[in-house]
Amino acid sequence: MALATAAVLFLGMVFLAARLGGGIPRSAGVWNERFVQGEGPDKIAVVSVEGEIVQTGDLTSAAVADDLVSQLRQAREDDAVKAVILRINSPGGSVVASDQIYHEVLEVQRAGKPVVASMGEVAASGGYYIAAGARRIVANPSTFTGSIGVILVLLNLEGAAGNLGVEPIIIKAGRLKDIGSPFRDLTEEERQIFQGMIDQSYDQFVDVVAEGRHMSAAEVEQVATGRPFTGEQAQDLGLVDRLGTFDVAVGTARRLAGLERATVVEYEPQVSLEDLVGGGFPGLRSPVEELERQVGVTGPVLKYLYVT
Repeated sequence: MALATAAVLFLGMVFLAARLGGGIPRSAGVWNERFVQGEGPDKIAVVSVEGEIVQTGDLTSAAVADDLVSQLRQAREDDAVKAVILRINSPGGSVVASDQIYHEVLEVQRAGKPVVASMGEVAASGGYYIAAGARRIVANPSTFTGSIGVILVLLNLEGAAGNLGVEPIIIKAGRLKDIGSPFRDLTEEERQIFQGMIDQSYDQFVDVVAEGRHMSAAEVEQVATGRPFTGEQAQDLGLVDRLGTFDVAVGTARRLAGLERATVVEYEPQVSLEDLVGGGFPGLRSPVEELERQVGVTGPVLKYLYVT
């Protein structure tokens, strides 16, 4: 046992040395900086939006708004960072989380630091909502993007519960307190209430795109049907500025910031030896948490999310 512990400690120390070495000094902020490319004292910070957008949590397969806002804030407050690239590979997610990230993107630009969105395989719905706040959007010709719309998924388990002999007992104060209950169908009144909430979030999405892409609300509504587009189609519709790779986005950010050269760095979590040895591995999801995420048992959530 002692030998195994010593081996884990040694591997942990080697891992940390590799993470914290590599020519880029450890950041003074919450997030470490990993060297990507380039040279010079001026930096372009990469903030990666990977996976479904959620409000908070510790998930390796999700884009956690609290973390992304923290990274954007660190870039905004770092005088050496002259521009930011949002590297998006996300089908979207929570309405609230997407909006939170979007507003921090605007704060970065108010600080005089241009933001460029670099779209990967997918940057749809909430992923596009965030990109709309950037000064320029770069997409691959085959990027799956657009899907401007709102969705609310509710479960109706009434039939399944009946087949299992399960009869829910609801005790409530307030006529609509159990609106959206999975154990019965919606009434027409309840359906209209949810539709009103969705329509409000939809109008918000349209306004964000109209402002970011310098279009009228009517023009945005023509393409805001919820349907996805390829990057090439999105460019033809005015939703994307140019087609290209991540390197094109880097060049665009450098030009917008007026830089001849820059060191591109990507933010990543600071990992301590305690995390590796005694604290477990951040980002692992329990079976219960996975169930809650998949079926939404924690309650209805409005989403800017592309679903199939």
